[in-house]
Amino acid sequence: GLKKNDKSKKILFKYGENPNQKSYFIKSNSMSIIDGQIQGNKIGYNNILDISEGIACLNEFREPTCVIIKHNNPCGVASDTTVKKSFIKAYQADSLSAFGGVVLFNRRINKNLSLLLKKYFFEIIIAPDFDKNSIEVFETKKNLILITSKNINSNNKEFKTVASGILFQDKNDFKITRKSIKLVSSKKASFKIVEDLLFAFKVAKHVKSNAIVLANNKQTVGIGAGQMSR
Repeated sequence: GLKKNDKSKKILFKYGENPNQKSYFIKSNSMSIIDGQIQGNKIGYNNILDISEGIACLNEFREPTCVIIKHNNPCGVASDTTVKKSFIKAYQADSLSAFGGVVLFNRRINKNLSLLLKKYFFEIIIAPDFDKNSIEVFETKKNLILITSKNINSNNKEFKTVASGILFQDKNDFKITRKSIKLVSSKKASFKIVEDLLFAFKVAKHVKSNAIVLANNKQTVGIGAGQMSR
């Protein structure tokens, strides 16, 4: 579990990435991932990594979107006219990898969606908000972690400890839009193809390089992450 050490403001975890590694969390904002938890098991080091990656990916999208994260990478992402449709597409994109994953939404979860989500095994579900009826549905799954994301802000700086020092960089907040792409072929792409291309680029930005994302109808149909050979 985790416990607060008031003296140092550290939130101690049971362990880090592996059981032999000690780990703790220090909040950089008044509202943290931990503060947003409303139900479920105590979250740990790996959970925080997955949630952070998921929120960053989800923030690329404005229309109803679902992102499913596994091992710090998106395994299924989809956008649609409703958040329920986006979940179904994101889950079907890679249902095997989605098992036990972190599911994130950029819209409120209602009872109808919660009844569907309850049928599957996920470790964490995150949304800007949950209506009262949906929370009642999830209450029967005591271990399921629910987190509200509406007040969780991302940092504008990133840093990583490395041999002999610390690397700092600005967060990659470049927004991918139609203005980002340029036609270089004689044949013009259809509106749908351009929309799918933009969707795939947004996902690829959050897949560990070298990254390949295949998409159709604003649904990932293949994601290749971290391959050594191009």
